[in-house]
Amino acid sequence: MSSTTAYSNVHRGFLQACVLHSTITVDEALKVLIHLTTKYAPDEPTPEEEQLLEVVAEINNRISRYDQRLIRLEYDPTQTVYYVFANLSDTPLDRVQKTYTEAELGFFRLILHELAGTEGHSMGQIDCLNLTSKVVAGGGGRSTLSKRRAEELIKEWLSIGYLAQTKKDLGFGPRTMVEFDRYLLNNFPDHIAKCRLCKEVLFYGVKCNECPEMLHKSCMKKYLQRLKKCPACNKIWKASLE
Repeated sequence: MSSTTAYSNVHRGFLQACVLHSTITVDEALKVLIHLTTKYAPDEPTPEEEQLLEVVAEINNRISRYDQRLIRLEYDPTQTVYYVFANLSDTPLDRVQKTYTEAELGFFRLILHELAGTEGHSMGQIDCLNLTSKVVAGGGGRSTLSKRRAEELIKEWLSIGYLAQTKKDLGFGPRTMVEFDRYLLNNFPDHIAKCRLCKEVLFYGVKCNECPEMLHKSCMKKYLQRLKKCPACNKIWKASLE
């Protein structure tokens, strides 16, 4: 039986890789799948992206009972497609709290809140590091987090997908967009909205030239294949999707 239709060592190895990296691009995921297929199913043809989708679907059938899922995310700022391993069994801040100290968690929360309230949801790294002055113990006193440790945390959060580099600035990473979407939508309704087309939380997108509407680039690309007008104002769409 094909390795892409029966749950096998290929599926188990692929899931382990996704759990280990937390966030992985589609290109990286396909390389992992090819490596695993060569190792465990050498008689099978070299997998392509269609087989990757099948493997992910089969894994999700198995792990959904544990409130876990591999979520495919199109990241608008770089137009990169990721797979994000998401554990949905507890609240997102609870998950982070298991890994970091109270001060480090406070720094993480400050970054999320600052990004949520900033136009374009991005900020410079220096501005991000300056938030350490607001991380204090007991409601007052000196900062309980050094800038050196904050730099280490930013580097770590970039590597596991909580943050992302958007040009020269820092922004929400794909993992944050998957795990913290409802949290940010509920706590920052004036700054975080839903895409009119897919109804999913909208962090980054493209703005109509004729009205304030923002939409996912990927959603608009599909929409414009059928209609050439803005779904909000109904005027001809002119904004670039590149």
